[in-house]
Amino acid sequence: MITIYTFDEIGKINTISEVFKDELKRYFQEIAEGIVGNEWREYSLEEVGPILVIEHNDKVDILDEYGLMQGSKTIPMSIPEFALRTRVDGRDMLKIIWICNDSFGLSVYYPIGQFGKEFDEYIMEFLMD
Repeated sequence: MITIYTFDEIGKINTISEVFKDELKRYFQEIAEGIVGNEWREYSLEEVGPILVIEHNDKVDILDEYGLMQGSKTIPMSIPEFALRTRVDGRDMLKIIWICNDSFGLSVYYPIGQFGKEFDEYIMEFLMD
C-alpha cells in the first residue's frame, strides 16, 4: 500500500504510471486547495488523513493498519462515507472515502476485484453516481 501525505511524494512513487500520478496529483490538489487555497503544493495531509493506493500484491488485511477491517477477512467493519468509480490506465477502480474517529479521513484508491466479490459488493452499496 502506498501512503501519500504530500504533493512531492506523488512524484517520487516509482511503482505506478504517470497517468496514475496525474490522477493522484489532481485529487491531492482538490483536497489541499480546498483547505489552504493557493499554498496547496506545500500542504501535508497529516492533519486530515492520507491518500492510500492499494497495490497489486496487497491483501484485504492491509486496511487494518487504519482499523477498517477489525479482524474481518471479507468486508470492512468501518462504514465508508461513499465511493466513487474511476478509471485509471484502463483499470476500473474505486475511490473509497472513510472518516475515522471523526478526526481524519482516508481516501483509498482500490482496484475493483482485488479483495474479492464480497468486499466489492459491500463497497458498491456506497457508490455515488
